[in-house]
Amino acid sequence: MLEFNGIHRERERRVVEIVRHFLLATRVFRHLYEKHQQGSMHFSDLAKLVDDRGGSILYALKESCQTLFRHSSSPVSQKEQIFDLTIGSIFHLAMKLREDLYQLEVYGPEFSKLGAGGDRPQGQENLLQEFKKIISRTQESFTEGIEEINLLFQDVFRQFQELLGEYRENGLLARFLLEESDLVKEVLGIDAVEVVFRTLYGSKEAQGYRLAGESYFQSAFYGKAIKAFTRALEKSPGDESIQFKINLSQGLDQFYSFALLQALRSFEKCLSLASKVEFLEAHRAMIRKVCQKIQEEFPGRRKTDQHRDLVKKARLLDRQLRELPPVPSDSHPT
Repeated sequence: MLEFNGIHRERERRVVEIVRHFLLATRVFRHLYEKHQQGSMHFSDLAKLVDDRGGSILYALKESCQTLFRHSSSPVSQKEQIFDLTIGSIFHLAMKLREDLYQLEVYGPEFSKLGAGGDRPQGQENLLQEFKKIISRTQESFTEGIEEINLLFQDVFRQFQELLGEYRENGLLARFLLEESDLVKEVLGIDAVEVVFRTLYGSKEAQGYRLAGESYFQSAFYGKAIKAFTRALEKSPGDESIQFKINLSQGLDQFYSFALLQALRSFEKCLSLASKVEFLEAHRAMIRKVCQKIQEEFPGRRKTDQHRDLVKKARLLDRQLRELPPVPSDSHPT
């Protein structure tokens, strides 16, 4: 099971890597295409999209796609295969575009200077005429190439939006969409995160925020988990399972911030919901560990001990946890 979880999490991470690279590549190309339309695009600008050293965003996207969709043991859908092939085609067209623009920007002006000279031997004249034809064909090739890339980017953009549906249960992706909301909005549009969540989850829009919260929780980012679960509760008011996760996250965040009494109060709220939600053994163990830690660190035996009430509350909470009905054997942490 641990090995499966590790493979699953690595796949989720690689999906997020692809999404990030795709959004960045789309943003870069759009800016380049705008400069092309204005007649102000230069060879140096293309390095942001593609280069010959493997350091460009388009190269990173191509490699990410090939790693997950061609060299992974996980099943690959038809949508993923088509997306991978389209990205590969864009990359190779962009490499050719790079060569065309280099020839136009470096050799083109030199040929023009030579052509502006005076009389020259017939052999040189014929050669210059060939150079002019080469530059003319290169210009046509460049114009056709950038338009073809633009069409492919428009097509793969639609593919990308459909492909997101394959990853609706990816908590790391939900986290990424929230963390990189500025990039997401720039490429996908205003309110893009909400639109994506509505597209993926329909009327259960809260699910995207819940998944992000679960992912943060599993990574022990309890403060961020609270924010994500709170957004989920706003989308699904009265959902006691989400409220339970907020209480649990708050308790752990408060404990590790040394706000011990507040942590125990948050855990008491968890117990108040025990009969209404799925109270997993893993979550019970987290609270028990906190209670035991408090009892170990603060004996609280003397009446004058300022921590006496704290320890008493921890001991009572620990006992209440142990008195809860056992968790069904098929339950597992989300």
